[in-house]
Amino acid sequence: MSTVAIVVIVVVAVAALFLLIGVVWFAYDSNKRVRDFAHSTDLIPGKAGRAPQSWTTDTSREALLHQRIRYAMLDVHQNPALPHDDSLVAARDRLDDAAFALDDRLIAVSATADGDDHDDALARAEKAIKALEKLPKKLWEAPTDQQLEDLTRVTDALRAGAAIE
Repeated sequence: MSTVAIVVIVVVAVAALFLLIGVVWFAYDSNKRVRDFAHSTDLIPGKAGRAPQSWTTDTSREALLHQRIRYAMLDVHQNPALPHDDSLVAARDRLDDAAFALDDRLIAVSATADGDDHDDALARAEKAIKALEKLPKKLWEAPTDQQLEDLTRVTDALRAGAAIE
C-alpha cells in the first residue's frame, strides 16, 4: 500500500472519529438540557415558577396543565426571531406575565375542594393552554404584525383562563 493511501485512510479515520465524538457530545448535551428543564421548577426558561416541586412529575390535572404551560412557553422562547424585535420581546414579556398569572390560578385552584367551581376553573385554564400550545407554530415565519397579533390574542386567552369567576 502506498503512503498516500495510508495518509488518506488515517485522515478519514480521524475525521470519522471527530464526527462520532461530536454526535455523541451533541446527544449527551441535548439530553442533559431536556432533563434539567424537566426537573426544574422554571415556568419560563430562566424564571422559576411558584408551583410545588412535585408538579414536575405529578399526574394531577393541575400539575399536568402546569407542565403543558411550561413546555409551550419553552417552545415560544426558543423562537429565534422574537429576540430581534423590541415590540415582539415586549409582547412575549406580557405573555410571560399572563402565563405566571394562569399558573398561579392553577396553584390556587389545586388548594380548593373538587366541585363545579374547581372544574370550571380547570376547564377555562385548559382552553387557554390549548391556545398557548398552538402559538409556537404560528410564530414561525409569520410577519411581525401577525406575530404581535398572535402573541396578544394568546396573552388575552391566558388572562381569561386565569380570571376568577
